[in-house]
Amino acid sequence: MTKFVYIHQPEKPQSFTRLPSFLFEAPAYQPLSNEAKILYAFILRRTELSRRNKWADEYGRVYLYYPICEVVSLLHCGRQKAVNTLRELQYAELIDIRKQGCGKPNRIYPKYDQARTSGSLDTVRRRTDFRT
Repeated sequence: MTKFVYIHQPEKPQSFTRLPSFLFEAPAYQPLSNEAKILYAFILRRTELSRRNKWADEYGRVYLYYPICEVVSLLHCGRQKAVNTLRELQYAELIDIRKQGCGKPNRIYPKYDQARTSGSLDTVRRRTDFRT
């Protein structure tokens, strides 16, 4: 039997991840899977850390590294599902993935598009259905 505890003051600080509401409200992002929306929230969380560490390219764009094994662990899924979820975010133009080659990890450039409120991501579903 689970025991629930009431919240009292003062409370220990807890870590929270912000989930942007436009992912649920904008018609353009409604076709995104819930896994993709959660992963995007965690990517934004890491973006703040990258910004503090001054990880930016020559154009001033903040980038981060998110290894596939960490995405698998976060989403509790298989490797192919993790790759497809990242690809889904890429097709939705919420992230840009740049390969560096020579065994180096891919750079992920997060994007934030508040103005986008219309359109359709049906092509996102079609593109992520194939397994390559």
